[in-house]
Amino acid sequence: MTDFIRKLQQRQEKALAFVVNTYMPYVKVIAKKILQHSCGTGAVDECVNDVFLAVWQNSTKFNGDELEFKKWIGTITKFKAIDMYRKQKKNETVSLEHTKEQEDNKNGEVLYLRKEQKESILIELQTLPDTERELFLMKFYLDLSNGEIAAALGITKAAVENRLYRGKKKLATLPTIKERLE
Repeated sequence: MTDFIRKLQQRQEKALAFVVNTYMPYVKVIAKKILQHSCGTGAVDECVNDVFLAVWQNSTKFNGDELEFKKWIGTITKFKAIDMYRKQKKNETVSLEHTKEQEDNKNGEVLYLRKEQKESILIELQTLPDTERELFLMKFYLDLSNGEIAAALGITKAAVENRLYRGKKKLATLPTIKERLE
């Protein structure tokens, strides 16, 4: 067994310093290859630190020569980097799911408010003459275009636009509608 491995197993800090100085480039290359594109350089540095901590903590479990030690430290690096990569991706997924959940809640609230407004506006539409009420229902509840409304009623598109304009003016004078329009 190589001298630095024996000293590392005896928890001599100089042996750890030797391992760090000797294997840092090797460990960093492996960590960068796995983490660089997805997690950034901060994750690479954190991974390298975790590797050397694991080497220090598990050195007594290692049995072999210097060549096997290099393979051992490379394997530790690979698994630490993969774990960090998975953790990062899991956090991103949780973050995206949380954002989507917030968006869904917000959309639900908006849909509820729109439904409530539509119901109260329907009550207000009862004050309009039948032809204007029919125009509003086709335009704002059935989402038909002015051209489609004109074709369905057998009138011109300009007539549809004028009647909608006059109807909006009438509705705007009602107190409950006026408050919503402001």
